[in-house]
Amino acid sequence: MLVLGGVGYGVTYAWDRHFGPSDASAEDCRLAQQLFDRAQTPPTDPAEAEKWDQEIRQIRYTKLVDQGISTEIGKYVRWQAAKATGQGDLPTPEQFDTMLDLAIGGCENSGVDLKIPALPR
Repeated sequence: MLVLGGVGYGVTYAWDRHFGPSDASAEDCRLAQQLFDRAQTPPTDPAEAEKWDQEIRQIRYTKLVDQGISTEIGKYVRWQAAKATGQGDLPTPEQFDTMLDLAIGGCENSGVDLKIPALPR
C-alpha cells in the first residue's frame, strides 16, 4: 500500500510539474476553500480519520469539476490526517510549497483567493 501511495504521489507530482496549475472555476474554488477549511479539524482516531477523508473525497469526486484543485485538496487532507493520527507521511516543505502553489495558482483567475493554512509541525 505504501509503495502504491509513493508511485501515485510521484506520478501526480510529475504531472503537476509538467502542466502546472489548472484553471478552476470560481464555484470550484469556493468549494475548495470550504474543503480546505474543513480539513483543519481532522479526527485523531485512525478509523474516524479514514471515514472523514472518504467523506471529503466523495465531495471532491462528485462536486468539483477541476481535477487539479481536487488533487491538491486530497493531498492536504491526507497530510492533515497523518498529522492528527500519527499515521502516514507528512510532506517536505518543498512538497507543501508545490501543493500550495498549484492550489492557489489554480484559483488565480477565478476571483477567489484561497487561504490555506500551513500544516502544524
